Amino acid sequence: MFKTVNPPATFTAEARITVPGATDPGVFQVEWRYQTKAGMQAWIKAREGVDHLVSLGEVMVGWSEVLDADDQPLPFSREALAGMLDTYPAAGRDLIGAYIGALFESRLGN
Repeated sequence: MFKTVNPPATFTAEARITVPGATDPGVFQVEWRYQTKAGMQAWIKAREGVDHLVSLGEVMVGWSEVLDADDQPLPFSREALAGMLDTYPAAGRDLIGAYIGALFESRLGN
């Protein structure tokens, strides 16, 4: 059964970013802002030519399972996101893909 209700303002989904030279991606949880289909389409269209930091700053609320150089939890902030995007060149593309996928694809169970 499916009951239509107002969705929550945010939701959490897994993100995977490419780590150069590594076999496996970096995997962590991201809290995203929910958008309707029309809102998502407008966001995609508006981000053409816009820096990934700006685009992601509009839709990322937080993250978990991200560690700093001392293996301590790294709190989400604009500065931390900017550092990730600078350190991992594919992270912007990967995170945008993770967001779009999380909005449009259902989670598959085991």
